[in-house]
Amino acid sequence: MSIMPKLAVVLLSSGLLVSAAQAQTMSPAELDRLSAQRQAEIGPRDWGAPVAAAPEAPPVPLKDPATCMSPRTEFETLYAGPSRHAKKIGVALPQLAVTTTTSGEWTRIIRGQGRYAWIPTADVLPWHSTTATAGTHCTVAGIRPSDGVVVFSYPGA
Repeated sequence: MSIMPKLAVVLLSSGLLVSAAQAQTMSPAELDRLSAQRQAEIGPRDWGAPVAAAPEAPPVPLKDPATCMSPRTEFETLYAGPSRHAKKIGVALPQLAVTTTTSGEWTRIIRGQGRYAWIPTADVLPWHSTTATAGTHCTVAGIRPSDGVVVFSYPGA
């Protein structure tokens, strides 16, 4: 590399460092003055009324009936099959969409995108609220089409 490109890099670097150092030495009052000056140059802006978010599509009903229940403890392990030797595929959320399908001491639940997982039946309890504002009852509403998340509703909330 010749001397000219090296010199250009050094000068460019030092110029950036000097301007950064100058900005750090300005007082808050000076920064406010510069900001007000820039705002006066720009002038007022009218961005228009806020755009309303598109309405969410209603949940898609589940293929299998499911009941809203709770895991025994936080972060219960979920398995790909009805066995502790099956692949671990995640952890349980505070609400479970529990199907009527069982295999021995295992119960199948519905996860996001309509996928299934297995959890020991002993680790599935009647639903209980994890927040003070939730209702007294939980139902499985379906799958949200936009992202595949299982949707729960809380009548009486």
